[in-house]
Amino acid sequence: MPDSQTLFIAIGVTGFLILLLSLVLGEIGGHDGDFGHGGDLDHSGDLGHGVSVEPGADEVGTVPEGSADLDAPTWFSIRVLAVSLVGFGAAGYVAAFSGVPGLLSWPLAGAGFLAVGAATHRFILKPLARQQYNSMSSRYGFVGRTGVVTLDILPHGTGQVTFNDRAGARITQTASSDHGEGVPKGTPVTIVDLKDGGVVVHRSAFSD
Repeated sequence: MPDSQTLFIAIGVTGFLILLLSLVLGEIGGHDGDFGHGGDLDHSGDLGHGVSVEPGADEVGTVPEGSADLDAPTWFSIRVLAVSLVGFGAAGYVAAFSGVPGLLSWPLAGAGFLAVGAATHRFILKPLARQQYNSMSSRYGFVGRTGVVTLDILPHGTGQVTFNDRAGARITQTASSDHGEGVPKGTPVTIVDLKDGGVVVHRSAFSD
């Protein structure tokens, strides 16, 4: 039968391998591998694509307040659990290696599980989720803004559009037409949707 040190090493290595696999494969299940979590704000595959106004949003393109908390990783995140297993194995191994009796080393390993998991969740994953939310919230604010095409939008292709955000900053984004039509440079347009790496625009009826 394996001794305590071997078991703690095996558990820690297992946690590390799970963490490494989750980082390589990306966010499993669309939300960092949370079990039973609702997932991202949208499910289209493109960041911010398919924007809709949910209850609690005060204007078009506004992310409802509280979305950052909903999107924050939970204790059921695969990454939190994996890092916690590493903490469990490390704390248990150190305790066993130091000569702590076997019955006591396991509770100490459990304390390591909770301490490392809580620290990772509180000081690493939640701040990262908040940063991502702020970026998404800023992009959602693009919807409904008017701008001008600054590089011809090709039929069923892309071009560029320039507009001012809510703070008055001048923004240039890759753009495509909502109808897949070509839109020449200088045409006024309205941003109607978001997609990964750019925006979708609607040609103004007054531009013809």
